Amino acid sequence: MKKKIFRTCFYLVLFFLLTAFIFDSKPVVSKEDRQYISLFLKEWNISSSPADVHKDFESEYAFISRVQDSVVGKICHAYVSTEDVGSVKKYYELRHGFCYDRAVMLEKFFLYYGFAIRHIYVYYRSDDAVPDRSDFFKKGLRSHALVEVKTKRGWMVVGTNSNWLGVQKDGQVLSIFDVRAKLSEDNLSLLKKSDRGVHFFEGLKSRSRFKILYGVYSRHGDFFRSGLVESAFNYAGIHCRIPDYNLRMLLYNF
Repeated sequence: MKKKIFRTCFYLVLFFLLTAFIFDSKPVVSKEDRQYISLFLKEWNISSSPADVHKDFESEYAFISRVQDSVVGKICHAYVSTEDVGSVKKYYELRHGFCYDRAVMLEKFFLYYGFAIRHIYVYYRSDDAVPDRSDFFKKGLRSHALVEVKTKRGWMVVGTNSNWLGVQKDGQVLSIFDVRAKLSEDNLSLLKKSDRGVHFFEGLKSRSRFKILYGVYSRHGDFFRSGLVESAFNYAGIHCRIPDYNLRMLLYNF
């Protein structure tokens, strides 16, 4: 009996792991992406080499800030088809997108330059109540997408609808969890304040009332095609409702 229970549990775990890997999504910098990233960099007069960018924290910060200013300032707030999310070519042609478009776009720029990145999904309630984990599955959820990039001083959050960066005036580098803690203490004093757009938390009555998830790109599964299985579903006219997520980034939630 014990062997049967163990074998059943083993198969269930194996099935879960295989399913999780099958639907794993991740931002990939394709050959086409590289072509249009180069065009953007030329347009923005950014010519630093990866070696120069990673020379020290100050050079990393300057590069991240300049790319962020360009993306937030040049990519207007307007809808892009879900089929085109993550296509640098489309962003180059259209010059618009929402927070998640800018987030994925920034991620591809940073990956192109050899940074490690984490995609951030924050969500909050419209009635300003403290959100619960179960709210993730409910309708009417308000959410926002940001990016964290790993610098020589640690993970730094990068704004997507406004051009703020997670660094305190005293030089402390902030992750999104650090930012939430500072907001809760009413002690957030950013070195780079936004002069374009509005911080997502400014629209909240209590600015720290939001939940954080790493590695979730969408709840509806419309953004990325996760390999052969999801592609086969779509080819057959079956919409896959499994959220777009990245397994490696999800582990940062634990």
